Amino acid sequence: MFYIVVVGNQTYRVDVHEDKQKQSITLDDTTYMIDWREIVPVAGNGGAGHYSLLIAGTSYDIFINKSVEKETYEISFGGQRFEVKVEDERSKLLTELVKSGSSTDEAVVYAPMPGLVIDVPVEQGATAIAGQTLVVLEAMKMENDLSSPIAGTIKEIRVTKGQTVDEGDLLVVVTRGA
Repeated sequence: MFYIVVVGNQTYRVDVHEDKQKQSITLDDTTYMIDWREIVPVAGNGGAGHYSLLIAGTSYDIFINKSVEKETYEISFGGQRFEVKVEDERSKLLTELVKSGSSTDEAVVYAPMPGLVIDVPVEQGATAIAGQTLVVLEAMKMENDLSSPIAGTIKEIRVTKGQTVDEGDLLVVVTRGA
């Protein structure tokens, strides 16, 4: 699974690979073999705790605290502290697609990934409210509700139930206002 990791002003794309024999991560374009083990978990705190990381022959003690208010993690190791925000790539892409049309008179909803359209619960000419589901897309064995970023009128629907789409395909156009 891909994650987007923000540390300070730097953004990294991290791909985590795991099978029974080995673990590796790809940070931007460089792959590292790792040994990542939880030493002491903090119950009910979503990944917080004490971990051991072995990477490129060097061992690190990692301490992680989760900040629920800021939706970030505080990671400490080697005498340094980092505040890190982690999002899975799919969620980040969906959020960006919703934000991209929120300040214009027309919003265009694109397919964030290849998939199968399993529902289009709206009709052309109908009124849509911000956040209303316009298309349900099945991708990677998950249903993704693609919602309207603005309130308005459904100007155009370019897909039908049962249709396959590619990443970036135009699905629905919504015009601001009713």
